Amino acid sequence: MKKNFSRLRGKNDFVFRIYVLIGLVVIVFCVISFRLFQIQVIKHDFYKALAQNQHEFFQKTVPKRGEIFIKDLYSEKLYPLAVNKELNIIYAVPKNIEDKKEVSDRLSGILDIESEKIFNIINKKNDPYEVIKNKITNDIAEKIRNENIAGIGTAPEIVRYYPGNYLASNIVGFLGYREDEKTGQYGIEGYYNDRLEGAMGFLEIEKDASGNWISFGLKSSQSPKDGDDIILTIDQTIQYISEKKIKEAVEKYGAQRGDLIVMDPISGAIIALAQYPNYNPNEYFKEEDMGVFLTSSIHSVYEPGSVQKPITLAVGIDLGKIGPNTTYEDKGLLKIDGWPIRNSDGKANGKQTMIQVLEKSLNTGTVFAVNQVDKSDFHKYLKNFGLNELTGIEIIGETKGNLSNLKNKTDISYATASYGQGISVTPLAMLNAISSFANGGKLMKPYIVSEFINVDGFSEKVESQVIRRVVSARTANLISAMMVSVIKNGHAQQAKVEGYDFAGKTGTAQIPKKDGKGYEKDKTIHTFVGFGPMPDPKFSILVKLDEPQNAPYAANTTAVVFRELSKKLVKYYNIPPTE
Repeated sequence: MKKNFSRLRGKNDFVFRIYVLIGLVVIVFCVISFRLFQIQVIKHDFYKALAQNQHEFFQKTVPKRGEIFIKDLYSEKLYPLAVNKELNIIYAVPKNIEDKKEVSDRLSGILDIESEKIFNIINKKNDPYEVIKNKITNDIAEKIRNENIAGIGTAPEIVRYYPGNYLASNIVGFLGYREDEKTGQYGIEGYYNDRLEGAMGFLEIEKDASGNWISFGLKSSQSPKDGDDIILTIDQTIQYISEKKIKEAVEKYGAQRGDLIVMDPISGAIIALAQYPNYNPNEYFKEEDMGVFLTSSIHSVYEPGSVQKPITLAVGIDLGKIGPNTTYEDKGLLKIDGWPIRNSDGKANGKQTMIQVLEKSLNTGTVFAVNQVDKSDFHKYLKNFGLNELTGIEIIGETKGNLSNLKNKTDISYATASYGQGISVTPLAMLNAISSFANGGKLMKPYIVSEFINVDGFSEKVESQVIRRVVSARTANLISAMMVSVIKNGHAQQAKVEGYDFAGKTGTAQIPKKDGKGYEKDKTIHTFVGFGPMPDPKFSILVKLDEPQNAPYAANTTAVVFRELSKKLVKYYNIPPTE
């Protein structure tokens, strides 16, 4: 009996082992099957690419980035603003360097880097590659090569270089890193990055098992397409003078910052676009305040103050509600919706014409003018002047103005808007609106690129564009004449250029508090906007200073800058005096 039991037990153990073995085989089969399924189906593309990498060489070929130029008004000579410069990288293969201390000492004197810093870079075991320094000139790279140091090498490097340094930096932007890729940022570099960078090419070449190229193994290729060169409307001389003048003004009057725009009012071409502070795009990474990269004349909105008054009077004249000699009684004080409105000088001037309203910059006079027209018509005109829309200038970061305060239709909103409070604009939008008076009532599209040139030499010229007519030619001429009288006989006599007639208007605007309740005490923004010489204006100018400290009114600050710049421009344009 025991013998039969033992025999049965042995048989059961054998069967159990068979089942275990079969189970293990099934499990292994399932694992292998799943792995094959994963390789062949789920991760098919990944492993296909990995396999191809053993047999093929894939190399992207990099296109040449387009360059940016400004020009001279008369000679048409081009000046480089952003170019590609051939420099070098100094690199190390640490595992091939025997005496790292000695090598660090030898390189230190040539590269002007502390020996200890170089040692920390190259003192790494089995490290195949380390960059020691970028942007090395050819003569320094040649010295390194002549040292013939094992484990130290040089390689060519194409870098973006800005020959003008600070010149037009707020226009050009820079080429910087974004998520480990170089891309144009701010200014023209950012706005036209796609056109500047071109298109990548590639070579796809088959390799043998040893990793060597197969002579006849070329599978496919595509040449890179170089980026387009861009020529700006900016005049090199006028840009330089404008930057110099706005910097001097900011420092002289203790302002926080300043903007200066010079524009061709007939075509809409931007001739200069200056601001201070600015920066050096070759060293953009040193800037702590990223706000300096923005072009403030298109990015920052502000309440313009009295430079709005010519537009208000133009609306009334164009609608036939007032004329230059229309009179009203200035009592020096108005109350609208319970709010007092006074003139900046606090005076009651008695009977005044609309010409005198501009000459003396009377708030009560523009309130009188806006009260003669329908609110919806006034709102429509301001929108037609483009005060609340993008100009479309080809620079990254443009902001819209804001007329939303006029939607509530209250009397006080329209009264304050008539002299530039409660609405906001960008400096460029304001200059463009005022420039419409210089060209017969047409609002132009401001533009800063004059030409694209592709790698084949084909030129694509940018033509000027009329956005719309905003007032009649008659209205434009009347307002222009009234603005000439502002400089001849009014508050803006500091803007007068001897021998020439210029049209202009000052604006000393309060700054709204950040919480939106009232205005800052003793903080203002000064603006002057004008054009000329009359009767055939060649340029329009806007000068803006934020929070100047050393003078109370724009007549003493921005009007002076306008005069000084205009004197230089009439000489540069070779315009003979009219008086």
